[in-house]
Amino acid sequence: MTDDVPRGPGAALAGCRVLELSHSAAAVAGRVLADLGAEVIKIEPPGGERARQAEPAFDGADGQRHGFAFLAFNLGKRSVTLDVASAAGQEILSRLAAASDIVVTDWERVGSPEQADRLRALCAAANPRLVFCEIWPYGRGEYEDTAATDLTIQAQGGHLYLNGDIDRPPVRVSAPVAVLAGGTEAASAALMAYYHALRTGEGQRVDVSLQACVIWSLLNTTMTWQCMGIDEIRGGALKKERGNAFFTRLVWPCKDGFIQFGPVGGGGGKARDISLDALIAWMRAEGFFDEILLAHDWNGPKRFSVPQEAYDAVTEVIGAFIATRTMDELIERGMKQRILLAPIYTVPQLLRAEQLRARGFFRAVPDDRRGATALHPGPFARLSETPVVDPCPAPDAGADTGAVLAGAGLTPSEISALRHAEVI
Repeated sequence: MTDDVPRGPGAALAGCRVLELSHSAAAVAGRVLADLGAEVIKIEPPGGERARQAEPAFDGADGQRHGFAFLAFNLGKRSVTLDVASAAGQEILSRLAAASDIVVTDWERVGSPEQADRLRALCAAANPRLVFCEIWPYGRGEYEDTAATDLTIQAQGGHLYLNGDIDRPPVRVSAPVAVLAGGTEAASAALMAYYHALRTGEGQRVDVSLQACVIWSLLNTTMTWQCMGIDEIRGGALKKERGNAFFTRLVWPCKDGFIQFGPVGGGGGKARDISLDALIAWMRAEGFFDEILLAHDWNGPKRFSVPQEAYDAVTEVIGAFIATRTMDELIERGMKQRILLAPIYTVPQLLRAEQLRARGFFRAVPDDRRGATALHPGPFARLSETPVVDPCPAPDAGADTGAVLAGAGLTPSEISALRHAEVI
């Protein structure tokens, strides 16, 4: 990213400067802050951070290897290469911190709590108002120096246990759940601390635990155990929903794909009754009615007394009807009749989704030099007065080193000497 990339004076975080020392989770946090209009400067080792080539990757048109995650997580940022372990590099980092508002980093980049402490002390000495946001697998404390992968955090956050089919071992979600959840929550936490700094002039450390962020994603599962004594079990297409003692189907094959739908089994209040009534009326009109549809109180307080065989029977009848309909038919009717179903999109279907296209959600980000021009998710929210900025390609390593250091008061000869000494 270059200096002439517009962020717009009306962006929510216009005027906020963020220093990012990252590998994965902190890069996600920086991406969120950049989307909101902050000037995010990646501080990379000379030559660039190792995440640039992390697999899965591709050979770019520029002859270099590029990791897909790096390009996605680092849109809209600037890049400065700097050896922060050297005395000269620390002096420059101190200068940059003095003119910044937030530092965000993760364990994969800083390496140890002790190194993070040294970096924070350096930055806080230069700027007492600075927010220093750290992301750790387990947060500070007994396990602060324990390394982890996204898979181990999914497992120790309770997420892994709840995914997959009941007759098989747990399975992971292929997306980096912990990294994405922790990065976005870190951005939120950093902004809370930033607001406090704006009001009081007081900076602070922000300690983010990926494990804690994953546990929050379990929603009411933790309360089901405490309130009802039920340890919810995983389920794929069939699941014991909301602590029920019976299985109901939630994933249904239709004529050209799959939908998510919980017509029976309770939960959702009156909306669930309206949904089932509309479905039954539709099935009756199309000649698919069966008395089993009205045989029990499927979603009311008596649902717990309905035998599993009855749920299996009504599932067979409803499934036979859904299998005759296309995804578009089901979505259109569901929207009109308040039937609580949702399409299970493939990626190509997601890119063609009418509602997202109408909002102009996916944005083409030109990156012809790398051969990486692609559609990227656009604004996650629409702010009428402080809009989320359009994404720009991830920067080359050190693309903005000269400009940023000149802005920090270094002369061309000083910058040249730092390059010669391999500090930048």
